[in-house]
Parts: sequence; structure tokens; C-alpha cells
Amino acid sequence: MTAVTGPVVVGPDDHRYAELVRGDNYRFVGRPDHVELVSTPGQVAQALERAVRAGKRVAVRSGGHCGEAFIADPDVRVVIDLSLMADVSFDPEMGAVAIEAGATVGHVYKTLYRNWGVTLPAGVCTAVGAGGHITGGGYGPLSRLHGLVADHLYAVEVVHVDAAGEVRTVVATREPDDPHRDLWWAHTGGGGGNFGIVTRFWMRSPGATGTDPAQLLPRPPASLLIAMVNWSWDQLDLPAFTRLIRNFMAWHVEHSGVGSPYAGLFASLWVRHRSGGDLTMYVQMDATAPDAESRLAEFLAAVDEGVGAEPFVFRNELPWLTGVRYMGQGDSGPVLGARNKSKAAYLRGVHTDEQIAGLHRWFTSEDYFGRESLMMLNGYGGAINAVAPEDTASAQRDSVIKAAYSAAWSDPAEDELHIGWVRGLYEELYAATGGAPVSDDQADGSYINYPDVDLADPERNTSGVPWHQLYYKDNYPALQAVKAAWDPRDVFHHDLSVRLPSSCPAQPARSTRQAPEKAMTYSTEHIPDRYDFESMYTGDAEAPPVQPWDIGRPQPALVAVHEAGLISGDVLDVGCGLGDNAAFLSSKGHRVTAVDVAETAVKEARRRAEAKGVDIEFVVTDATRLTGFDGRFDTVVDSACYHALAEDERKRYLTALHDACRPGARLHLFSFAEELEAPFPGPHRHSAQSLREVVGSVWNVVSVEAATYSSSLGVDDITAMIKAEYPDAEADPAQLDGLVLDELGKATMPVWHVVAERRG
Repeated sequence: MTAVTGPVVVGPDDHRYAELVRGDNYRFVGRPDHVELVSTPGQVAQALERAVRAGKRVAVRSGGHCGEAFIADPDVRVVIDLSLMADVSFDPEMGAVAIEAGATVGHVYKTLYRNWGVTLPAGVCTAVGAGGHITGGGYGPLSRLHGLVADHLYAVEVVHVDAAGEVRTVVATREPDDPHRDLWWAHTGGGGGNFGIVTRFWMRSPGATGTDPAQLLPRPPASLLIAMVNWSWDQLDLPAFTRLIRNFMAWHVEHSGVGSPYAGLFASLWVRHRSGGDLTMYVQMDATAPDAESRLAEFLAAVDEGVGAEPFVFRNELPWLTGVRYMGQGDSGPVLGARNKSKAAYLRGVHTDEQIAGLHRWFTSEDYFGRESLMMLNGYGGAINAVAPEDTASAQRDSVIKAAYSAAWSDPAEDELHIGWVRGLYEELYAATGGAPVSDDQADGSYINYPDVDLADPERNTSGVPWHQLYYKDNYPALQAVKAAWDPRDVFHHDLSVRLPSSCPAQPARSTRQAPEKAMTYSTEHIPDRYDFESMYTGDAEAPPVQPWDIGRPQPALVAVHEAGLISGDVLDVGCGLGDNAAFLSSKGHRVTAVDVAETAVKEARRRAEAKGVDIEFVVTDATRLTGFDGRFDTVVDSACYHALAEDERKRYLTALHDACRPGARLHLFSFAEELEAPFPGPHRHSAQSLREVVGSVWNVVSVEAATYSSSLGVDDITAMIKAEYPDAEADPAQLDGLVLDELGKATMPVWHVVAERRG
């Protein structure tokens, strides 16, 4: 048998493509240029570097169980698939068990137990990949006894992109003196797709020492007491249903403290819509615990007390690994190919009678048919709550139940029906707090591994509490700081990813940029919404000592984009200014049309083009109202034009560019960056998120990455600019030593480079 030595690249013409662009949720189907199945950390780094150099947006998949379109986003051009990286082995140098990110939970269970008799407190869905499960915290039937999976994370290997655009591989551990410890911390509940690509985890329980892997992770019970209890809807009127739900929740409130003798008991109550089944409770108990039989019996009696129905009860005792498979959910049967929508909540207390009555109404409604529509109430607490919220990124540490609400179906024509059912149930259940499980006596936010983009929609989440507070609570600012340090270009992002902080620049230690010793920031309140560029060129309006954008050559950032092969066909240079970018592109064989609103600038641009012997079509026009250009261009270049527009002009401008382009056209937009420290005064700046949202309202955004914009300003010019614009500010040239100067001794400025593709 010949081993695969290189990555497996699957494109749209490959018969495997249809399988690999789908995950567990068939509502979402990706359209990447290719899927790259990698086998080593080195291949991961190479695949990421190729994508970054090509300006292509990347997404990463391990098990494919993401509930939202984070991987199947139409803007994603390259999917890096880790499923071939599934090794589980002991690493004697690290003194920990190494788990590659593509390993499934089921494979991890079997390998750990059969080799060393140990396990992790992971979930019951055995086909879930370790990459997403662990980074989101990870929990399962043994978590009340042994905590979250992430509580046993010792180290993580991450492939990331630094501020200079270089791909790096780093190992971060939980050791207090590890300079990369912040990156380890972020992967103990921060969720996937935020900071880089995790290729490997090293697992070792806190306090565990030695070189024997059998002593480094939790030892599961030798056997489990299993119970399955089923109540028929025919016997559950509203009072009986209310009693059952209250009993289950109240028991967990009472018996989920740290050190509870019931920590070895895990129960999951499944409430199915009446059209699809009944109510079933699955229970497992550590059979080796003192009084295990009697404690299980006491629990079953407590849940059923006063309900007044006669449930069907099945009990058994099974070896642990068999018991795991008994309760497990695999990828088989009718769940395959299903479309689904899920929501979640951490619960601290018992629902009110009004909330339970609402649940009863939703689950017994006769005008809805949902064979796979259900609510799961899963036991939580115990050892999970022994860890302080700030010790890991998993902030919810005093809940007693983790709830999930979902629907699954097959027919795309039923999407609106089932999504509407889940939304309606959830928003009514949490109506008192704006349709979301806001932290209070009853609830404590939601679980990032059960992502729900509705929480980021103010029309659905009307609580006023942002989505990140619901998922991360007070840990979010620290996660943002990790984001700024390890993914400052925002290479890894999705609808619920950690955002770059608006006031936290990339850390100099991981960047080629050297910040001034005294950070200098400048207010932009005095900068007008609209510029009169014609007056600025003719000298009839106040202007800097020299025009900062007139560098007498093409922007190096644009040259780099061209050299990477990302500019093709007929080009529109919008806001062309004095025409140096247009002249460069024309000299490379492109047919270039260059437009600007300032007639004086266009006149000088024509003169320079003639002197260089290049043929360019120059037009004086308002870029927000391009006429006569429909469907003409394959590439648009905006070299610092967008940021000069007023807010009400931006969408009109982007629409005009869109209409001027052919299908498949690409936009390269350079805009001054709000998040990155401004070394000298300048125009309005924009955050990566605002660019993604505004540009994305018209175009399909592929990537937003940090780049460097060259200027014509020397240190003396900047000093004069500061004195002119900020009379009360100190303008000592000695304080500007930290400026990044190019090879000509001119200052550079951090910008965002937005790459987008024409929609439609």
C-alpha cells in the first residue's frame, strides 16, 4: 500500500468534491476553489501560506459538525480539511497524550481506553472532530465527574499568520512561564476558526505527573448503570408535563455542586415534538460509586414523583466503552443528509410555570409536524463548576443544565417551517430577556460549540446584550487581545468569530512594525465628511505640506498584489489621483481605465502617462455615479479612495463599482485601518469588521488583511502636519523615531487590504 505523501487537493471537477464541501448540516453547501486534505502540520502551513499569498479566504474543518455556515460560507475559497490527521499517541517529550485535530471523539475514546485505560470527559456524538470539540470547551457524560475536556488541555499546536503576513507554527502550553500561554488559554473554550489552525492537542490533567500515560488522564468507571425512561405524550397533560420538567431541573439545581455524591450520574432528557415521538430520559451512573444502585433509583424516583404517568423503564449494566456507544450518537441512519437548526442555553435554575406551559404548547402543537424536533436538557455542573470562569476561556462555571433546542429535516422546501419553529420556541422561552438566555438567576448565556447566528441579529436578539457576552461573558476582551496578538490580519473569521479590538494594535513582538515608544493617536473629529480634492490639488483649500499620496511611483502594496497574480483582465483604477498605479498596471499589459473626481489630478496623470509611453483611458467623473461603464472590467483597484467617502456615499460607490464589472470580477480596496496604531494624522479610518460588513453588503468579501501604505511624507513633513492640524499637540520630531520608514525615508501607514468578488 502506497502512503499519501502530499496533500490531497480536490476541486469542483473531482467526484469527491460534493462530499467534501458538505458537513453535518446539509443546509449549507460550500463552493470553494478547492478542498485541501492535509496530513502533517507542515502541509497545513504550506496550504495556509498558498491561500494567504493568493488572497483567498480560508476555512478549516476537522469533523464537519458546525451548525452554521462557517465553513460553507460562499466567500470561502479554500477549505483546509484536517480529517486525515487523526493520530492519538503518547508524547514522552511533552509528558502528555497527543491528539491530532482531525481525530473523532469515538476514535479518541477507543484509543485512549484500549491503550492506557483512560479517557476524556468528551461528548456522546462520536463522529465530532477533536479540533472543534476541544477548542469550544467540550463536555459530555463524565464532565460532572471530571470537568470539561478543555480542563485537561496541556498544550496546543497552532499554525497562524502574523502581522507581517508570515505563516508561523507555535506550541503554547499552560505553564505559567510560557510566553505563549495566552494562546493556550484561548483554546480552552474560545471556539474554532478564531486564531489559527490547531493541528495537535496535548492532553494531561492538571496535577498529573510522571511518564505513564495511564496516570495522566481520568480513568473512567469500569462499568456503567444504564437507564432509559420513556413517557408517552398520551399520558402527559400540561400539569404532568410541568411536574416532570420541574422535577428534572430542580434535582439538578440541588445535586450539581462541586463534590456532589451524584457527580457520577449524568442524565439527558429529550423532549420530542409529539409528531415525532415521546419524552425519553437517558441516564448513566458510575457503577463503581458507593451506593450506585440506590442513588440511581433515588434519581429516577425524584424525576417521576407526582407526574402521574406510567413510564417505560429499561435498565442495564454495561462495560464503560460499550456504555459510551450505547448512549452515543454516530453519523448513521436518518441523520445523514439532514438539514438542521440549533440553539442552546446554560441554565442555572428552574423554568417558571409560564415557560414550561409555553414549551408544552410548542411541543404538542397540531399545526406543525417535526419528526426530529426536540429539546435536550443535559446534566451539567459538578467538577465543571470547580474551575473559576477566568481560568479558562469557558466562562460559564455555575450552571447545572446545558440545554439544546433543534430541528432536523430533509426537504429544502421546509426550511422556513422548521427554522421558524425553533426560533419561535426559543424566543418565547426567553421572552422576558429579549429572546436570548441573558445571564440571570435562571440562565447564563449560550455555548459556542452550538453556534447560533440569530444571537448576533438585533431583530431576533432584542435583549441589548451582544452575542459575544452571551457566549464568552467577561472573557471576551481577553480573547480579543489574543486575536490581536496571533491573528492581527483577521485571516480566520466567521459570523461569530472573535473580533479584533478597535483599540488594540498588533503586538510589535510578532510584527515587523516597530511602534513608537510613546504611542501617538490623533483625533479625526475635525476631518470633513467630504473632501474637495480639486481645491486641494489647485491649492485653493487647506492641504498638507505635500500630498501624502503622491509618492511618484505605484503603491508597493499594489505591486505585490499584481506580482501575486491577483490582477487580471481589464482594470478600473478608481480615485486614480496622479495616475502612477494606472501607469504601472498599463505597463504590465492591462487595459486600464482610470477615473478621478479632480480634473487637475487627471490632467497631471495624463501628462505622466504620456511621458512613460503608456496608453490609459482617463475620465473625470464621480466614482459613486459611474455611467457608461456597465460590465466592462475584470478588476477594480481602490488605492485609498473608499476612506475619503462620506458614510452615505459608500454603498452607492460599491454598487457603482459592482455594476461596472463583469461576473467574476475582483475588487482590491485599500483603506486606512482603525484597529492599527496611526503613526501620524490621516483621514477617516475603518475597522476590519465595518469593511467586511459594508463591502460585503454588495460584494462577496474574500479576505481583509493588514498591509502597508507608502506615503510621500518625511519626518519633517509629519511634524509640520501635526503642528498645522493639532496646534495644542506636541510635535517633537524626536518622538517620531518609531515611525516605520520605507527605503526612501518616507513614512508608511497601516491599511486594510480588502479582497472581494463580484456578487452575481
